[in-house]
Amino acid sequence: MGSTPGQPELGYGVHSVTLTHDYLVAVTEVTHGQFEAAMGYNPSTYTECDGDGSSNCPVENAAWHESVAYANALSAAAGLTDCYTCTGSGTEVECEVAGNPYECEGYRLLTEAEWEGAARCGTDTWYAGSDVPSVVAWGQWNTGTPHEVAGLQPNDCGIYDMSGNVWEWAHDWYADYPSESVTDPTGPETGSERVLRGGGVNMGGFESATVSYRSWGAPGSASRFWGFRVGRSSL
Repeated sequence: MGSTPGQPELGYGVHSVTLTHDYLVAVTEVTHGQFEAAMGYNPSTYTECDGDGSSNCPVENAAWHESVAYANALSAAAGLTDCYTCTGSGTEVECEVAGNPYECEGYRLLTEAEWEGAARCGTDTWYAGSDVPSVVAWGQWNTGTPHEVAGLQPNDCGIYDMSGNVWEWAHDWYADYPSESVTDPTGPETGSERVLRGGGVNMGGFESATVSYRSWGAPGSASRFWGFRVGRSSL
């Protein structure tokens, strides 16, 4: 992870990560239609994207708490163990991680290491699937608003929009990377901001959509450029 030889030099350094659990990753970011079907409301500020009002637009304006509450709803529907403990509902929900994410069978956000591993998919291209941003990523270079998911090429693992479109919440609290090798990292135990990855259509800098770029947001905050995708451990 970090500023490997194929990546822009962003000052993150490089450290080796070993993931000992297989994991599943949603092929697309969670959409308006998926979120509303599970939660009964749609927090998004964009009522349409690329002009057609499709339910296949990526959901946005969902706080980290709302994102993991959605993951819990999927777990409940599938009869799987919840990965989060939540109180409240809707935009007022507040959630905490219920245990080691790698050992939870339910749906959840990817850890930052899982996210970067899935985005890279064994390559060191700048973006998730290409060194050319417009091939795989929606950003200010080719749009100004979110687009339907899976509208551009996927990466080598068949996953869409891991670069660009909307930023994606990750599991981890944000902190500087460790310098040593780590196994199954989950980030620091406490913090004030959660990790956001992948870049979004609000960003004009090409480096923001690279597979190594990191950002952060308070877990109770939301933005019309922040969304998420889900995954789960393959136990």
